[in-house]
Amino acid sequence: MKINFANKYVIWVELSLILILGFIFSVLIPLLAPDLSSIILLVITVLLFVVQTFLILKFVGAKLDNKRKFGIILYHSLNLLFAVIIGFSIPLMESEFKNNTGIVMIPMLLILGLIITDKYDKSIKNVRYDSDSEESKAYNNPVIEFENKKYIFSLNSLLLLAIGTPLLAYGIYLFFDTEAQFWLHEIVVKQTVYFLNLFFNMNVSTSYSPGVKYHWSFDFVGNINGDPLPSIYFETFCTGIQAICVFAGIIICTPHSRDKNTNKDIIWRKAKALVVSSLIFYVVNIIRMLIQIELYYLGYPWDSIHVSISAASSFIAAIIVLLLHKWIPEFIISIIYIGTLISKKFKRQKNPKED
Repeated sequence: MKINFANKYVIWVELSLILILGFIFSVLIPLLAPDLSSIILLVITVLLFVVQTFLILKFVGAKLDNKRKFGIILYHSLNLLFAVIIGFSIPLMESEFKNNTGIVMIPMLLILGLIITDKYDKSIKNVRYDSDSEESKAYNNPVIEFENKKYIFSLNSLLLLAIGTPLLAYGIYLFFDTEAQFWLHEIVVKQTVYFLNLFFNMNVSTSYSPGVKYHWSFDFVGNINGDPLPSIYFETFCTGIQAICVFAGIIICTPHSRDKNTNKDIIWRKAKALVVSSLIFYVVNIIRMLIQIELYYLGYPWDSIHVSISAASSFIAAIIVLLLHKWIPEFIISIIYIGTLISKKFKRQKNPKED
């Protein structure tokens, strides 16, 4: 049977199988051949990258320029690399629920792979839609034009933004706050300890105590003067996931324009904004913890530095809002759109005879 490389779902399934194989190999090889695991895994990973690149080139053919070819290969390669890193990390982890790392993250990577493939499939087909604002005429909705694109939102989508955003954000946070997702605690704690000892030579370590309220803690030999220093216990809020949840809720629930040309790449733009904003918040949270623990080590009271530095780091949210405006202008425009609808309603009430 001849494989249809031009079909985006066929190529996505093939790339997904490669990603899953990369994850499985990276989990099993360190367990089956610990002495040669690094070399074997490197060779297999390179082979998977070569096969993946071959399939992608068959998919795009000569229909994309070299820059876009490089783009799709790069995005899928990063996706595969992340899957390999996740698989390699699991055998090294201590958490009782460490296997949930793959159960949660790999499906996300598979979905991201589909979004990447769909984005470039539309580029290959050069998708264009009729520019007439039929939806605006049908629903008698106002139209906001921004950078040569038309934004028309339904009332239901605006209600989803207002109501769905806090509910979704809270639901995602509750999911990661369950004990089954405390693998995230371990990742953040161990990365923080690694950089603390690398940059500050603090000789700090971690303790894992499953079954109690706080599974992970930072343990100190002493402060900078050699005096005893109490341990710092770690909770879900310390991972910075709450900020990611808020912006995930905003990004996912941001309404789509009814204009098809404006809307055609919205999923790709949302995915890009979600990934980049999550990475920024994650890195900033690690930096925040490094500063706080270093000050604690130097003798500052934990309660004071914990609150003040956490509040100061919130300025990063402003940067994320700018990113949202760049990649998802629908968010800001939808707020303006709500104001336009309210203003229009008041004008009708004030002048009922005015069309």
